Amino acid sequence: MEPIQGVPATAGRLRREPTALDRRAAAVLARVHGGQAINNGDGMIKLETACLASAFGATRVSVEVNWSMVLAKAVAHLYLIADGNREPLLARVPLIPDLVPPHVCIDVRLEQSCHVRAVVECGDGALLEVKRWVWVMPSEG
Repeated sequence: MEPIQGVPATAGRLRREPTALDRRAAAVLARVHGGQAINNGDGMIKLETACLASAFGATRVSVEVNWSMVLAKAVAHLYLIADGNREPLLARVPLIPDLVPPHVCIDVRLEQSCHVRAVVECGDGALLEVKRWVWVMPSEG
C-alpha cells in the first residue's frame, strides 16, 4: 500500500506516552500484586459505574464476578482501584464462595477523572482486570 502524500509514514502507528495516572495505577498494582502479569477480565468480570460523577458525591461501583471462572479451588480477592485518587486502592474484598454474593456494590468517592479498575486475584493466583473511564465534574462553588 502506498503512503498518502502529505501524511507522515508513522501516522496511525504512534504510541501514547504513559500519563501520571497510568504510572500511579501501575505502582498500586505492583504494590498489591508484586508486578505479576494482569490479564483482560472481560467476560469474567462485569464492572458498572456512571460515566460522569460529582467530585464531592459518592459514586456507585458495581462488580459482578463469574464465580465458576474465577474461583479455581480457593478464595479469590477483588481489588477496586481509582487511578486518580491520592489513595488509589478503594477496597479489597475477599470473594468467598457461599458467603460473599457474586455481585458487590460499593459507594466510592472519586477525586478526579480517571480509570476505575476492578482487579480480581483468582484462586489459582491469576490476575484479571477490567476498567472504565469516569469523568469527574468539579462542583460549582
